[in-house]
This record gives sequence, structure tokens and C-alpha cells, in this order.
Amino acid sequence: MSKFSALAADVSAPFVVELRDPLDEVIRDTSGKAAFISVWSVDSPKAREFDKRRRKDLRQRILQSRTGRIEMDDQVEENMAKCAALTADWYLVDPGTGEQLNEPCTAENAADLYAEPGLGHIFAQVWGGAINVANFMRSGSKNS
Repeated sequence: MSKFSALAADVSAPFVVELRDPLDEVIRDTSGKAAFISVWSVDSPKAREFDKRRRKDLRQRILQSRTGRIEMDDQVEENMAKCAALTADWYLVDPGTGEQLNEPCTAENAADLYAEPGLGHIFAQVWGGAINVANFMRSGSKNS
């Protein structure tokens, strides 16, 4: 525990994002269970390790270029890659049939999901869950 731990968000567990369709209805299976994706905070140790690897890769690309200049990565693609790395678990449901989609939750499958044309609404929900610090704050009594 640090001397500032009382101020810290709880990034020790992922946040569960219930998935909604573009009409803002919760996607549910035939038994009524909500579809979800669990995602780690962008301030979690897992996210910091991802960022460290990306900075190392960037330095390496700069060193390998002849001019010391490189083409920067697309920010949306960068965010999708980070979100995929932070995806912890999921329960995906076909909104048309209510049947579970039996794809394993892996970083590669998450990257495919977030990059799929027409599924930007899924990425936006999960990325929003990961970047919103309020989703990771400890609940407790409020000062008055």
C-alpha cells in the first residue's frame, strides 16, 4: 500500500461491460443472460505493460530507420489493439437468434471483433468501459 492508495482506483479486477445493440437495448441470450465483455482499466498493470512494449517497439522502429523518422501509427488502431490486450473475458450473443457465439476470448479474437466493420459500437462500449476511471473506483461512504 502506498501513501496515496486512498486516492487510487481499484484496477485489480476488470470491469464488466454489458453489451448493447445500436438501438441501446441490452443484448441477451434466449434465457435472458446479458452479453458482456470484461475489460481491464487503461491504468492497470496489464495496460502499463502494453504501453511499455509499444514504446519499446517505437524506439526500435526509430533506431532502424535511416532518418530517425517513422510513420506514426493510427490512433484508432492503436486504441483497438490496446483494448484487445485488455479484454479479459466475454459472453457474446447473436442478437438476431439469442444464441451464444462460441468464440474463445483471446487478444487475437478481440482484435478481430473490434476491427470488424459494422462493430464499432461494440468497440466504443468496451473502450469506454476501460478508459472511464469511475468504473474502477472503490465504493464507500461519501464525505459530506
